[in-house]
Amino acid sequence: MRAGGPRGALDLDGPRGLSRPSNPSGLAPDPEGACVRLYATCDAGLEPTLAQELIELGIADAVPGSRGVAFGGDHNAVYRANLQSRVANRVLHVIGEPFEATQREALYDGIAAIDWDRYVAPGATIAVDVTTGASAMKHSAFVGQVVKDAVCDRLRSERGNRPSVDKENPDVPIAIRLVSDQVTVALDTSGARLHQRGYRTEAGPAPLRETLAAGILRLSGWRPGEPLLDPCCGAGTFVIEAAQIARGLQPGRARLMPGGRGFAFLKWRGHDPVAFERFVNELDERVSPRGPGLIVGSDVDGRVIEVAKRNARRAAVFHEIDFEARDLRAVSPRGEGGVVVINPPYGHRLGEVESLRPLYQALGDVLKQRFTGHTAYALVSDSDLAQALGLKPTARLVLHNGGIECRLMRFDLYAGTHRTFDGPDQRGA
Repeated sequence: MRAGGPRGALDLDGPRGLSRPSNPSGLAPDPEGACVRLYATCDAGLEPTLAQELIELGIADAVPGSRGVAFGGDHNAVYRANLQSRVANRVLHVIGEPFEATQREALYDGIAAIDWDRYVAPGATIAVDVTTGASAMKHSAFVGQVVKDAVCDRLRSERGNRPSVDKENPDVPIAIRLVSDQVTVALDTSGARLHQRGYRTEAGPAPLRETLAAGILRLSGWRPGEPLLDPCCGAGTFVIEAAQIARGLQPGRARLMPGGRGFAFLKWRGHDPVAFERFVNELDERVSPRGPGLIVGSDVDGRVIEVAKRNARRAAVFHEIDFEARDLRAVSPRGEGGVVVINPPYGHRLGEVESLRPLYQALGDVLKQRFTGHTAYALVSDSDLAQALGLKPTARLVLHNGGIECRLMRFDLYAGTHRTFDGPDQRGA
């Protein structure tokens, strides 16, 4: 077991050979290649982490980009990225080539030039999701309307009717990225965002997105069998994600259960349900009955702990986690080393920073006094509160949680000077 010292992938500065799909529609090979172009999106700052994860899943050509990772593959790559990636937010099938559009006509013509009959089956519904930035056309709603018109007009000219729009549960979600006047067109193979695992139907006051929590766990270098503690666990996202890793439970598996969100690619022409079922069965065979090691989640709010317990039951990891309703100042380690992960309150409302300062001071004291030999990771958004911890970070990385810019700070804990506790109860996030 490692104790202290550098670990994880947090920087101080911040199977090929798969068969070609037989039905070239929906998720279809590009005309001049044996595989499609794919792009898995993620939170900014996690691109190298996601790329490494995809490589470990057998996707050898994963290349980090802007808020995501580019790679190539066939149906199997889509299956792997959607069901097995814990860090990706969605998996996009890029179609056509990027083109420039500074006005409506260029955008319409570029979209209408795509062979949409290849991707949208008769009777299938569509929806358009737009991301814009630094472009002449700034309004995403306007861009989305132009794209929808171009797609529908092209299909009507070929079939005699327009596809219907279903914004809630479309058969073919179309993703448009318009940045610096360059348009990229993709089909969203995921549908609902991949952080929606299905277990967190209840959340605490400041929930941490599941994909971000999983990314931080990878950055920490934590491995199953090593103690893990979240002393401000809230709804339990960190510890539940860790417990699922320990058991080998795939993050997207619950979406296939009755009532689950499923995946958009399951509705597409060209989807092979027999091959997909075989893939899922192989994943199920890897699940361990119990995960190794000690995973502990504590929070001062007993009601929030009950929420975390219910979430853990839905995630099939209730017995892998030791939940405690406990004041931060009463938290103790369960071994001589391990990893501590913390998403403390941020304090963005007026006056909250000062009210949270004693909590951060108490947190720093607890870590210094009781967790020598451990490595701690804290996601902090306010520099003054970060200083209140009284700990010198050995590494930091800019991440974003729900639009809030944060710093993931690593502390290699060692014996040092101690303060006395004088902080209030913590509120889990």
